[in-house]
Amino acid sequence: MKKELKKQIIEELSKEFTSDVSIFYADYKGQTVKDLETLRKSVREAGGKARVVKNTLARIALKNNGIEADFEENNIFIWGEDQITLAKIVVKHAKDYKDTFKIKGAVVEGEVKDAAYIEEVSKLPTKDELLGMVAFMMKAPIAKFAWGLNKLIEKKEQEN
Repeated sequence: MKKELKKQIIEELSKEFTSDVSIFYADYKGQTVKDLETLRKSVREAGGKARVVKNTLARIALKNNGIEADFEENNIFIWGEDQITLAKIVVKHAKDYKDTFKIKGAVVEGEVKDAAYIEEVSKLPTKDELLGMVAFMMKAPIAKFAWGLNKLIEKKEQEN
């Protein structure tokens, strides 16, 4: 790989790998192109990005943002702002392809995390799920009030 291309990749990744994004990395050895495209499509739909990058280039890009991380062997990097959704996608892909896709770790808010952390995060509800829960909680008292009023009206009608 030419030096100019390496510099360009490092610049791009340095802009992308800020502390605002969560970066997941996994071993993809044995994955087919179709398997990786399935992962990339899911990540893209969630507003994230996925890319196979040389470890040295990723390490330099992270170091440019003040993050110390070490990677070994082949890695695919998945990053984006929605940590929970991306964790769910990565964990699901790891379960679907357990022989060829192994989660190694993540960089979240500038801190290096292990695979167990990603598993735990994937169990949390997403932002949309939380908003749905809040909407349901707000709707419940109104629905009960309306039900009570309806019962009162029915009772008055029966009395007449």
